[in-house]
Amino acid sequence: MKKILRFILLLILTSSFISCGYQLRGAQEVSFKTISINGGSKKFTNILKKKFNQSGVLINALDSEISLEIINDNLSKEILSLSSKGKVREYQIVYRVTYRVKTKVGEWGSPVKIETSRDYTFDDANIIAKTEEELRIIKGMQDQLVRTMVTQISISK
Repeated sequence: MKKILRFILLLILTSSFISCGYQLRGAQEVSFKTISINGGSKKFTNILKKKFNQSGVLINALDSEISLEIINDNLSKEILSLSSKGKVREYQIVYRVTYRVKTKVGEWGSPVKIETSRDYTFDDANIIAKTEEELRIIKGMQDQLVRTMVTQISISK
């Protein structure tokens, strides 16, 4: 009897999870087949190239449909608050990217600036864990900026 109830409960949970519309994020749809990417930090451009590869776009192809120039991508970390002892309690991380796009037959477009920011608490007692948290936050910010860039470039073409 318990096995039957457990099975029914599992079936109800599974069906409610499926019916909520949850699905994994797939490759982004783009409106071009080839792109050349110049500039930017190596880590950021690698993430961007990976995203385009997942969408089936050839990168750095000769005579590409789109040319992308990353003018600037930088990360800044600012202190938000201090404890009563003068130690850092919170940081704000801001990631900014400036880029411009040129189509095969067009001129360079005006530079597009996008940014994202995150706040996080800091604790000297857990410095290894907080450093790992900071790296994960930065990776998430880069992923968000790359998704935004791919969407904007695809729409602008």
